[in-house]
Amino acid sequence: MNSILLWIGEYVTYFPMVIFLGLMLGGFNIPVSEDALIIMSALLCQQEKASIPTFLCALYFGAVLSDYLVYFWGKLLGKGLINFGVFKKIVTEENTKRISRALEHHGFLTYLFGRFIPFGIRNVLSMTSGFVQFPFYKFAVFDSIAALFSISSLFWLTYFFGSSGSIFIKILGVIVLIGVTGFCIYLVKSGKIIQITDKKLDKEDQKNTKAFL
Repeated sequence: MNSILLWIGEYVTYFPMVIFLGLMLGGFNIPVSEDALIIMSALLCQQEKASIPTFLCALYFGAVLSDYLVYFWGKLLGKGLINFGVFKKIVTEENTKRISRALEHHGFLTYLFGRFIPFGIRNVLSMTSGFVQFPFYKFAVFDSIAALFSISSLFWLTYFFGSSGSIFIKILGVIVLIGVTGFCIYLVKSGKIIQITDKKLDKEDQKNTKAFL
């Protein structure tokens, strides 16, 4: 164990590049956990005294540029310029309708909420945004701000519970993190999050229809 820690400490300056490249792989729909990389970065900064600004820049630019890449894959798919089967599985008719409605009603909040849901939701949101020709300048601004919120929140939460407080507080923090992650898995896998979103959008559509009439 000590040898592993020594090795990490010796090469920790190279880890931001590894983090950045790992996040960019997500732009090619390779399943890389953004949340895991954020947690690992925070722990390295806390335990190995690595450069916090360097790791945060790697996380932020890696995540945002990856999202931009996914957006353009969706844009090319929508124009019929590419025909990758793996992308077609992401941009389904159901996802297209749901996300289009969410963007119409909520705009920025759609990206903010989406970034806090792991397990591929971010790629679905980015690619579908490109597919439906959502203006890139809006996507870029909304996604960048949402990424800043989500990355900063998880990074500093992990950093705080890894460096401050009693053993009880640290254990409580781990339990809360596991609980939130498990709850997110349940919502995604059970389809509850989709049902809640659809009900909310249906109610707003009904209100808009009544107001129009």
